Amino acid sequence: MSDTPPRQTLDTKAFFDILKQGLPQESREVDATTLRYAIYARKSTTGDERQERSIPDQIRDCIDKVVNAGDKPLDISGGIIEEKFSAKTPDLRRKFRKLLDDVEDGKIDGIISWHPDRLSRNMKEAGEIIDLLDKGILKDLRFATSTFENSPTGKMLLGISFVLSKQYSEHLSESVRRGNQRKVEDGIFFDEMKHGYVINDKGQLFPDGDNFTIIREVFEKRMEGESQPAISKWLNTEQSYYRVRKKNKSAAPYTWTTAKVAKVLVDPVYAGVLKYGNSLAHLEEFYDFTPVVTVDEFLKINKIKDFSASKIVSSITSTKRDGVKGNLLRGVVYCGYCNKSLTSSLTSKVLKQHGKVRYYHYKCETEGCTFENKTVRARVILNYAFDFLNTHLFATKDTYSAYVDEAQAHIKSTTKELNSSLMSYTKMSDEKQKEYERTKALLTEHPELTDHYDLARIQKEHDELEGQITQITEQKASLKGAIVTYEQYLKLFESLGVKLSKNPEMELTDQVLRQFFSNFTVKASGVGKQRGYEITHKLKEPWDELLKIDNSICGRGERTRTFDLAVPNRAR
Repeated sequence: MSDTPPRQTLDTKAFFDILKQGLPQESREVDATTLRYAIYARKSTTGDERQERSIPDQIRDCIDKVVNAGDKPLDISGGIIEEKFSAKTPDLRRKFRKLLDDVEDGKIDGIISWHPDRLSRNMKEAGEIIDLLDKGILKDLRFATSTFENSPTGKMLLGISFVLSKQYSEHLSESVRRGNQRKVEDGIFFDEMKHGYVINDKGQLFPDGDNFTIIREVFEKRMEGESQPAISKWLNTEQSYYRVRKKNKSAAPYTWTTAKVAKVLVDPVYAGVLKYGNSLAHLEEFYDFTPVVTVDEFLKINKIKDFSASKIVSSITSTKRDGVKGNLLRGVVYCGYCNKSLTSSLTSKVLKQHGKVRYYHYKCETEGCTFENKTVRARVILNYAFDFLNTHLFATKDTYSAYVDEAQAHIKSTTKELNSSLMSYTKMSDEKQKEYERTKALLTEHPELTDHYDLARIQKEHDELEGQITQITEQKASLKGAIVTYEQYLKLFESLGVKLSKNPEMELTDQVLRQFFSNFTVKASGVGKQRGYEITHKLKEPWDELLKIDNSICGRGERTRTFDLAVPNRAR
């Protein structure tokens, strides 16, 4: 394993700064100390314990990194809003809708959130936020994980982040990581599977019969000098009795690759130490854990002779860090000959002028395939994807009309829900008013009972219910203007390929492309200096259906192109 430190990455603020170079500065200075903010924290589902823990973490980060970041704390009299609902579908989050209503009513000037994807993961609500910024109604947005600038460039980047950052992004993974580290430190294994072990309900690992024996043989073969490709080939010949046992799932066949074997061999859990990021647990201190190999055997297999902490850690590079380095479109690029997913990895090369340069590439490891052990660099796939996005707008009058129809259906559904809520709140308000009057009359007659009744609390609860009624009534009235304009709809998609091609952060590029493309298929064409690649793709819905029903969505409609190695691009 290489002990080379991981490639330096850029955070979102640095990304903003790069794009701003050479552009006119049009942002308006905002005195944050004069504004009223609300903190909004969200998780996707009520059943995900890891996300449940992320809400207080989000709030704590917002307070530490935003509210208390300056000389004077920001005013958060707009409140701390917690919501447990997915943001992928518009008009389903009542608390979020109330937040935007309060902004429009002038009750809140700015919003603080952990990351833009906490506010929205759909086009309609993202457009509403940007429209509020354009009109000057929403005066400021602040995030714990990035810097937002209220300028055309800032809003463009915010729009892309809102619309295209979905599912398990880097930022969601970061919020989950904190909870996982706490589990690891308690000796709890939280993933779905670990080769050779079964996982009980407490997250403890116990030997999995024949599978445990097979994994032990993997380590023995490696100690005897067998190569990792040879071990993976042996494992596949023994596949008739090796079965993967994922947590709460039945056993299933498994196909080994060299990379998967390598991942097992460097995992310190097989020597009794559970590792996740910078968190460790000595499993034998928590329960009767059975390691596959001794520590001496593990160190021998990984050729670790220097027992210093830095050498050991660098030799058993965490799979998490490797995953980040070589995760660009992992599992999305397929071989056009065997239809198997290509392995995604990273290699390094030292150049005189540029020093060490890293290259993403994809490799076919299918035995007997025409493309076996051949590679294609990531930049070839990226060139193809960027070119496609540059020639396919996905935002026409017809698709906008379809969006309007869908938005109107959501408005109708939301209005029905609001009417139901209005009736419920009205009934509760009436009952609370009667409780207040009864309590007031009782205390007038028996003032000695004052310490046993909180009349102010009852009045406050009644006022809050009346406030809810007012907000719901205003929300119903505002729904008529909730649909974004065609210009705003178009703005979110313009020049997406160009913007991505200038983005140096591979993780962000990976997230965006995965929202459009289901897979890419690669075949080689030509030989020698004329060698190139024939690439095809499959789009995800709704993009694929939009392309089928609307030819005006693109400048040219071909879905297969050949890229030669002479095409220049900054992505290697």
